[in-house]
Amino acid sequence: PPPSFKLSYYNEYKSYLSNDTMNFKSKMGGGGSGYGSTEPTEQCRTCKGTGKITRKDKEGIAVIAYGDERLAPSKTAIYIAVGVLVFLAVTLTLVVLFYPRTVSANSKKLVITKARITQTESSIMLQDSVNMVNKNYFSTSLHQINISVTFQLKEIGTNQTSYNSSGGVEISIPARHTHPVNFSIAANLSKDTGSEDIWAYCCNRTSFGFNLPFQVQVNTEFKYFSNTFEYSDQALQTTNCPNVTKSKSDNKTCLYNWDEDV
Repeated sequence: PPPSFKLSYYNEYKSYLSNDTMNFKSKMGGGGSGYGSTEPTEQCRTCKGTGKITRKDKEGIAVIAYGDERLAPSKTAIYIAVGVLVFLAVTLTLVVLFYPRTVSANSKKLVITKARITQTESSIMLQDSVNMVNKNYFSTSLHQINISVTFQLKEIGTNQTSYNSSGGVEISIPARHTHPVNFSIAANLSKDTGSEDIWAYCCNRTSFGFNLPFQVQVNTEFKYFSNTFEYSDQALQTTNCPNVTKSKSDNKTCLYNWDEDV
């Protein structure tokens, strides 16, 4: 065919391609985000409008719609509820275990172990059994104890003992445990503090077995972890007069478990 026919055929084919491309763009909404969309669009930031995405080693890119259910966390409320319950349970357990409770020390029994009794002066060795009760879920130690004994409202003897963790033997009270400990108190009485009355009660055979009333004051100091706890208790204790014997050298002196030569 003549050259003019080829040129006109080429121009017509070019026009056909141009019109078909425009029709496709109009159907796609001008390259928008959705089919037939008329909303304003912007260039893809990932491929920069080239339609190609680079792939690196061991890396992949997925395009998921914002409202896709796969993006929503699974069972979030259940996980949060379980976490809160576990936290509360652990916290409550720690509070119950480590909340400090009272550590008490009470005088339970007072007995006379030795005695030398006269009308003017008397020397009596007393033994006080103290019950130490630890209600905590951890062990505690006795740091200091002070026992004071009075007779007829007058102090006749004391026992003050301090325990140091760096030296000496501490008394440890296990968790949730009652620990009895015996302490000795040396009591000295004069005529003004009741020696004559004790002589009349215990050395006079007609009143043998008389109960002697003593007021016992126990002040204690306990330590656990870095805390210090003080406790005081006061009790009226009665003890029987011991089975005394008369001194061979002095008929007015009564002895009980006492070396007469001392």
